[in-house]
Amino acid sequence: MRAGDRRYGWLFLLALLLPVTAAADYKDTYAVGLNAVKDGKWSEVRTKMQDALAQNAEPVPRLRLYGQRFEPYIPQFYVGLAAYRLGDCSTALAQWKNSASQQIVAGIPDLKAEQDKGLAACDNKVAQQTPPKPEPVKPEPVTPKPEPVKPEPVTPKPEPVKPRPEPVQPEPRPEPPKPASARVSAPLLDAYRNYLAGRYADVAKLNPDSFRDERERAQVLLVRAAAHFIQAELAPDTAQLEAARADVRAVHALDARLKPDISLFSPRFASFFNATR
Repeated sequence: MRAGDRRYGWLFLLALLLPVTAAADYKDTYAVGLNAVKDGKWSEVRTKMQDALAQNAEPVPRLRLYGQRFEPYIPQFYVGLAAYRLGDCSTALAQWKNSASQQIVAGIPDLKAEQDKGLAACDNKVAQQTPPKPEPVKPEPVTPKPEPVKPEPVTPKPEPVKPRPEPVQPEPRPEPPKPASARVSAPLLDAYRNYLAGRYADVAKLNPDSFRDERERAQVLLVRAAAHFIQAELAPDTAQLEAARADVRAVHALDARLKPDISLFSPRFASFFNATR
């Protein structure tokens, strides 16, 4: 396959899978932020929850993060909580007044009590910092000035009409070649869809030898390595981690130029991939 065909085939695959990838990314960021809340790392909580909020600002009462872990998705509440703990009441008040987030928090007693406590403290702090309004200054009486004498209007001479310059026609650009979408097989697309949907066990069962094309075998090994890596992170397992290393080495042997795209794979897996030889 020519380099141009490979590039456009990959772009087509990204166009199909990018919406699912964005959803996976904000869940991962939100989960890291929740762990930071438990540890009281408020600067990290603020950073992670702001990142998740930038990727998906729609609060939901129940969200599947991974496996069987379900949590309410309320990044506005946690950004406000971190700001309150860091002494930034203006940010805390702005985030806690989000109506959609308030409705979800109202049904969680512990979070509702934490938010009410912070709102009361911040409202009191802001009220104490607000300076009193200054007394209005009375204007000095103004003596009216005599009206100036208006000059006689001068009729302007019409300017000669200048000829319009001929528009410059841009040179036609050659059309880019169309992506070779037919070269991406359905089994490879299914492998990526299962990975991005969190079906890591199904991806780990893939057999790269069933793919005739060497480029597709390398991509199957890449996504299978990522599935092993995530399973090793979710439940520490040396066997899963070694399986991920073996798949990464096989990818290097098949296609030394193939790298994990950070829009599809986590930064931690990309670092693991680059460090494994």
